[in-house]
Order: sequence, then C-alpha cells, then structure tokens
Amino acid sequence: DAIQGDLYPGDAVAGLQALSGPMVVPLGLSSIGWHLRGLLGAPVTSGSGDFTHTFQTAPEPPIPLVTHGISHTRIGKHFVQDSLAYSGMEIRAVKNGERARATFNMTGRSEARVGATLDTAPVLYNPDVVPVGFSGQAKVNGSAAAMITTANLSLNSGVEADQETLNGASTAAGMDTGMWQLSGSFDARFQDETWYDRGVNGTSIDLTLAWALSATLSLEITAHDVRVERSGIPIDGRGIISSSFNFRANRPQPGQTLLTAVLKNAVASYGNPS
Repeated sequence: DAIQGDLYPGDAVAGLQALSGPMVVPLGLSSIGWHLRGLLGAPVTSGSGDFTHTFQTAPEPPIPLVTHGISHTRIGKHFVQDSLAYSGMEIRAVKNGERARATFNMTGRSEARVGATLDTAPVLYNPDVVPVGFSGQAKVNGSAAAMITTANLSLNSGVEADQETLNGASTAAGMDTGMWQLSGSFDARFQDETWYDRGVNGTSIDLTLAWALSATLSLEITAHDVRVERSGIPIDGRGIISSSFNFRANRPQPGQTLLTAVLKNAVASYGNPS
C-alpha cells in the first residue's frame, strides 16, 4: 500500500470468498450412503429388497457436487450453499453409549440468501437407525481385534476450490482434484507384542471399522494395506498398560483400492431423485 504519511492503515478491500467447513452427521445406516456417495462417488449396488452398496476410492475420481440448504425456521432465514464438494471424512470409533457420528469436510463456491427453504419435502427414512458406540467393532484382516479400544480414521480426497483462475469473480472457478490420503490412530491394550511387532516389521494389514446391527443392516469401512508406525510401550504407573499407534495407508497396487465401504440396508439407490 502507498505510504500516506500518517499512522492509519491502508484502505480495506474486499477479498475472495471462501466457503468451507465440517459437517457432523449421525451414522444413520440409510442416510449415510448419500454422504459416502458425495465423497467416494456412486456405489455398485446389488440385491433386491435387501441391498448391498459398495463404495471405493477411485484413482481419478469425478467430483460429485451437491447443494446444501440451511434454514433458520424460527426467524425465517434461509441460505443455499452451492457447488459443494466433499473433501474428507473423519470417523471415530469408541465403545460407549453414544450414537455414532461422522464428520465430513466440505468445500464450496458460493452462498446465497433465499426466500424459502430449499427442500420442503426432504427424503425421510423410517427408521434411519443410528448405531451406538458399543455396537461397533474393529477388525484386522477380517477377524475381530480384541485389543483395540479406540480408533480414528481420516480420509482426505485432496479436493480444493480453484480460486486462482482469473474469471473476474470473487468465488471459486471450480473444484480441483487432488490425491487421496488415508491415516489415523488407535489405542490398544498391551497384552502381547503383536502391535509392537507389526510396527517394527512394517507389516501390512487391512483395518476395518464395522457397525453391524443385523445381517442386512450394517456398515463396514476397510482401509487396505495399512502400515502401523512403530511406537514404544509406555510406563504409566499401576494402571492397565495401553499404547497409541498411528497408521497410514500404502500406495495401492494396480487394480487395487485405498478404502472400501460396504453399506447394507433397504435403500434401492443413491442416485439423484428425478
């Protein structure tokens, strides 16, 4: 800025508009499919009556764009956030009495005020069952992992808003694809050297977080080819010995995928309604 010869700041100018933030949703075993579709793309669906939807990370995924409506009904104010893209997912699994939730990170182009709510007839599921914490389970290579007490999984698609294209607008020009990143952590009781050895040896495992309420109502999220980082076993006094381990996914082999989510429910399709 030009030096004006006084102690006042320069003139303030309008900057670029940025639209991003997290959205916390219940892990409803019917509605969660829409969020998985927004992040991972359309699933492969099989079955009739009882359906199985398989979502997978793609090496060059398309970017599904969604529109998000926010209504403050008590004061009659409504907003529409347009061209939203899912840029990441965070899930925490812990054995407790709370309903399971997931956090999805969102990136968008613009927000506008509207005169009425965006959707007066939303899609309703009856019932859209939300599992509680103690119904979750951690698996290693398909078998129950009894020592894990808490698990955190973070998947990032690398999608970013394109704010650099010179199009004369203060909003993003579009969405740019990035590279998948998958990492996380878990706590485990120290009963033997299994996890310590996996970290030291760089052993590859498939780590699954599962919420199964019945044979036809469940969600399983599997991170493939996960490597556990080496971590020492702490000395914390006279309590039960446990340790925290970080993990990250390795680059998939050709034809393989980074993450697979298998959702079983009674929803026939997660395609856009006509």
